[in-house]
Amino acid sequence: MNKYNTLFGQLLSQVKRPDFDKLCRTMNSDKYRKGFSTWEQFGVMTFAQITGQSGLRSIENALNNQMSSFYHLGFKSAVKRSTISYANQQHNSDFFEALYYQLLSGLERGTRKVTEKKLYAVDATTIGLCMKDFPWAKFRSTKSGIKIHVKYDIGESVPEYLFVTNAEEHENNTLGKMKLKSGDIVTFDRGYNNYTQFSEFCNNGIYFVTRLKDNADYKVIKRRKTRTKKITSDHIIQFTGQTAKTKCSNELRRIRVVDSETGKAIVLLTNMRSCSAEKVAEIYRKRWQIELFFKAIKQNLKIKRFYGTSENAVKTQIWIAMIVYLLFMMLKKTTGVMSKRFTHFISEISVSLFQHIDIHVWFSGSSQPPPIHDPYISPLQLELVG
Repeated sequence: MNKYNTLFGQLLSQVKRPDFDKLCRTMNSDKYRKGFSTWEQFGVMTFAQITGQSGLRSIENALNNQMSSFYHLGFKSAVKRSTISYANQQHNSDFFEALYYQLLSGLERGTRKVTEKKLYAVDATTIGLCMKDFPWAKFRSTKSGIKIHVKYDIGESVPEYLFVTNAEEHENNTLGKMKLKSGDIVTFDRGYNNYTQFSEFCNNGIYFVTRLKDNADYKVIKRRKTRTKKITSDHIIQFTGQTAKTKCSNELRRIRVVDSETGKAIVLLTNMRSCSAEKVAEIYRKRWQIELFFKAIKQNLKIKRFYGTSENAVKTQIWIAMIVYLLFMMLKKTTGVMSKRFTHFISEISVSLFQHIDIHVWFSGSSQPPPIHDPYISPLQLELVG
């Protein structure tokens, strides 16, 4: 990596230009563009995300003050807000979606054994919008909004799959769209209660852990022994409600867990029969990782206020925000500095983008480049925010 390049240039260089250009050719993303390439749009919007610019005019002014760095960034001319607006409006966001998954495949390569089971958390976060400006996202009489639905890989601390819908889309309609496969373990809150989906998970070898609805009717088939005060009951049950038993006739497991600190109890529902009740409770506790992820991106990236009002502009901005998060994770992997938190990274790099210093030295906070992290060692589980 060129040590004389800016931090911003080095950050962008993690996206390999040959791969980026090949994707451009495959998707014809540079077709019909007039002097503002896909790479320039990507760089400009990445800058806007990291520095939290308030609008197109501030993006234009802030970037054009750094024109001496444009050559190393791959920018050909001064940035114009009208050009940015047109690109976000007209050029399909599908390219940045494809770029996200291209980068994700490189990040995950070699970090996990093939036989290792994956643990996922599934959830969605809602972003409210002004109905006057975003009529295409209307979901109530006076409101507009969107939802970002995420399948979050807890082991790798990244979204493995996500998609955007109108906010009126209920979570329990989206579980089947999460591209889960046999052997996967998934945890989610009871808002995703879907008896038909539970049955399909059982039939397809997909393991799930969620909370049982308070009004669920069931009968106890078998009572299992409990070994700790934390687990007050462990039962094999079958639904008896007319609708529930028709959609899901499978025998499931009901586990009542008491929090030793607060004394509050929650009742879990799972199809995992062989592992301990304590392990099931631990799996559900890890669902909190996706909440930390949502908190981190909402606090540090521009995904609540948008630079354009069209659906394409909104999705473009969301996908590039997710790519910024991936660039951070790529730095963690290559440097081995797993303790770095996303909140600290954004606050520090946003005021240092155009400094000329080796990004690995800067990221590690040392005077020497840190040792490169072994990609075959799974990353530690760390909180994303303080």
